[in-house]
Amino acid sequence: MSRQITINDILKMFLAHIKLIIIMAIIGTILAYVYVSYFVTPIYTTSALLLVQNDAGFSLGGSTADPGDTDSERINTNDITQSVMLANTCTVLFTKDPDMKSIIAGNSVTITAIEESYFLEIKASASDPLAAANVANAVAQAAPEVFAKYFGEAGKVDTVDEAAIPSKPSSPNVERYVMMGFLAGLVLALGISFLIEIIDTTVKPGDDLYDMYEIPVFAEIIDFDVEGGAKKR
Repeated sequence: MSRQITINDILKMFLAHIKLIIIMAIIGTILAYVYVSYFVTPIYTTSALLLVQNDAGFSLGGSTADPGDTDSERINTNDITQSVMLANTCTVLFTKDPDMKSIIAGNSVTITAIEESYFLEIKASASDPLAAANVANAVAQAAPEVFAKYFGEAGKVDTVDEAAIPSKPSSPNVERYVMMGFLAGLVLALGISFLIEIIDTTVKPGDDLYDMYEIPVFAEIIDFDVEGGAKKR
């Protein structure tokens, strides 16, 4: 008669091998920590912030407006719209320009326009924190000249925030690696425990006999001949 495995049986299997499960989970955690600490190269990321303006330079309202009218102090929305479009154009322009390419070459640099704004973020990543900051700042310093090459005086680019030397790596994520190691060790231990129980064909006392033959066990005989103590059979 085939034996049906229930959830209760599975829980008993795992409890029977709880030491193995705990030990392998700990080993997986330690191995993951050692790997990420000594075999994965840390990457440092930093960024510089640029401001892109169109020719009007966010001019205020018309000069003929009444000085007492608060509308005359509002920023021209058309200037902002044009600057946003200009910023988006620069994200492509700066990555395609030969002068910029010579600065970026061999480095991980991304140039993106902050959503719905006229700011550009120059983000650089490297295994050396100083190198990452130097590259981001070099791109920021070259930006006005490259901009002028294509647009002349129809706008300008200013550095709002220079890239700082990062104090800690942006990757790898040690906590994530450690958690993955713990889960890997746990899953492997559970799999081994389940496999051990599945391939174990020995008949165990009590519930095994009842499950196989539906015959209740009323008593067990103790084997006193086993060295080191009594054994039930």
